[in-house]
Amino acid sequence: MVSATMVTPHSAEAACSYPGYINSQGECVNSYPNTYRYTYGSRTSNEQQIEMLQRQIEQLLALIARIESMQERLRDYDDDDDYYYYNNGRGDVDVTTRSATDISEDEATLRGEIDWNGEDEATVYFKYGRSSSDLDKETTHVVLDEDDDDEDFEAIVTSLREDTMYYYRAVAEDEDGDKQYGRIYSFTTDEDDDNRDEDDYPEVDTDSVLNITDDSAKLRGDVDMNDFNNGIVFFVYGEDEDQVDDIADDYETYSEVDEDGDDLQKIKVDSDLDSDASYYATVSGLDNDTRIYWGLCVEFEDEDDDDRIVCGDTEDFRTDD
Repeated sequence: MVSATMVTPHSAEAACSYPGYINSQGECVNSYPNTYRYTYGSRTSNEQQIEMLQRQIEQLLALIARIESMQERLRDYDDDDDYYYYNNGRGDVDVTTRSATDISEDEATLRGEIDWNGEDEATVYFKYGRSSSDLDKETTHVVLDEDDDDEDFEAIVTSLREDTMYYYRAVAEDEDGDKQYGRIYSFTTDEDDDNRDEDDYPEVDTDSVLNITDDSAKLRGDVDMNDFNNGIVFFVYGEDEDQVDDIADDYETYSEVDEDGDDLQKIKVDSDLDSDASYYATVSGLDNDTRIYWGLCVEFEDEDDDDRIVCGDTEDFRTDD
């Protein structure tokens, strides 16, 4: 007869914080339906586990706050409002960047607005440059007083490059030296009319003279209006080289050109040119064996709707004897 002796698992209370037993893997196991297992020999208490979890939660919350802070500092370009958003700073006063005005080829007026928030005084200025990530220039720092009741401020920046995009932002510094920054705006300077390429204005070429006699000759030339319209095309000629050569400098319209006998005459050959064309005109009544100076010119309205004359090179020939 074989007898069996039932062995009762020994208590695990010494190794666990709750009644239980040690299984074959050396784990502390309780008898409740939802079994919690801890490695045998671990001295970590429930309180320590809770404290560790709390620290992890705090670290997670700190990480979330840091991510949100970084998101606020990211630049966000807005095509409609024409600004880059990059708002940071710790100043007590609030500052707002406004759009630039009076923009020309080499200068512009930057504008800003300040909200005092109970402060009595603030120093304001602008940072600007040709890169939104490197505003390497500053305007003069100006101290504003709340008693002046003036929330708007501006600064004129000069010596800018023509036809160039610039970025800028308003800055305010409170009495404690803390700074607050407005949004980054942009503007583009105008193109300098005096530095336009020759292709922008009508092109005028004078060709060789034909059929020269003792008192006449056939003048020829070409005009290309480029992007301009309603050109008035005319020849000028005469015995005075300076008068012929200075037509574009001395006059703005064909009608203003004063004829001066043998020294200067004019002949209109077109009153409404919009594209390009070739012209000729036979002039007569010239003195024999005389040097004659001549040129081809066109009157037009420039981009500012101002009357302007452009002429080709001044040429010359001598009549026959």
